[in-house]
Amino acid sequence: MIGLSSSYYGFQKIPVYESAKKVFGLGFDTVELGAGHNPESKVWDAVKRIKRDFPDKNYTVHGLFPPLEKRFWFNASLGLTKQNEKIVENFFKAAQIVEAKIVSIHPGFRKEVEWVEGASPMYEFLPKEKIPIEKAWQGFFDLVECCLAKADETNCSFAIENIPCAAVPLVSSVQDFENVFKKFPDLKMLLDVGHALFSSRLDNLVKHFADKVCQLHLHMSRPEAIAPKADEHNPITSITQLESLAAIKQLNKIPIIFEHGTNISETEIKLEKKILEEFLEKE
Repeated sequence: MIGLSSSYYGFQKIPVYESAKKVFGLGFDTVELGAGHNPESKVWDAVKRIKRDFPDKNYTVHGLFPPLEKRFWFNASLGLTKQNEKIVENFFKAAQIVEAKIVSIHPGFRKEVEWVEGASPMYEFLPKEKIPIEKAWQGFFDLVECCLAKADETNCSFAIENIPCAAVPLVSSVQDFENVFKKFPDLKMLLDVGHALFSSRLDNLVKHFADKVCQLHLHMSRPEAIAPKADEHNPITSITQLESLAAIKQLNKIPIIFEHGTNISETEIKLEKKILEEFLEKE
């Protein structure tokens, strides 16, 4: 299951349905319904049309989808606020419509976060006031428990994603992830390869959590010490860049989603798709 996030086209202001159609037009069999879209008044009609027109494709849902009326960073650390309850309901409504295999979210933030217009659509994030740590963990636990129950009802998996430390994630260290997975055995990991490379801990995350990985976000980044202020979301250019993922034995059975900004071309994406296919043939 090799796919592309619909956000790649959403960042280009292409609506949800047309974004999914373009992903499949590139030869992918999977699309992740992602957070990079502008609000659409008839988004549920678009989601239903996607499933109707492409019934045999594979789908995942990544928060925040579908978009709200205003740009917003979903923060699981706030728990089941009225707004978060509606967001979670929408995650699993979308998942049910398209029969998504996975719903995934960022792992909460230690601070209030605000959406800002940035130089890159991959980095429009402003940390604000710190959330009391006990409140953040309790809010996160409440929301995860709710999402796992909905995932069971929807017959899909629920996963949290690793994100760079600069983004003040609530679940950050190996110990954090171990504690959360111990508390919620059915919770899975969305391993974001670029985020892990940026934080110089890909090998460590694979070593500890290979069996928990149910989806990949695939892109490349240089380490934080030499890269710009954020994960670069660069394309794959060689099989050797993928070798550290071989320890994830279920790679051929899980969605692998390329995730890029508008600085990456369709030609580059098709090339990395071919490289990934060659790598998976060896596994």
